[in-house]
Amino acid sequence: MNADAAAPNLALYYFDSCPFCVMVMRTAKQLGVELDLRDIMSNDQHRKDLGQARGRTTVPVLRITDGAKDQWMPESRDIMRYLEEHYG
Repeated sequence: MNADAAAPNLALYYFDSCPFCVMVMRTAKQLGVELDLRDIMSNDQHRKDLGQARGRTTVPVLRITDGAKDQWMPESRDIMRYLEEHYG
């Protein structure tokens, strides 16, 4: 994916042994989408940020930051659909 000033920042909250997270990361890789990977098991701050924003720490969750707008998208299928529609 080409770096574009208008492109949103994409951060994936995940942990390594989560099969749904692996599916999302595989889709992103196939599409050439760069994700800021935030492992909630190895980084307490990532886990706290996710818990504060969503009230739970279930993963995967894609955080889409577009200017002042911040969206938290749970559910692996929804995340993969978003990536395919916007970057496929």
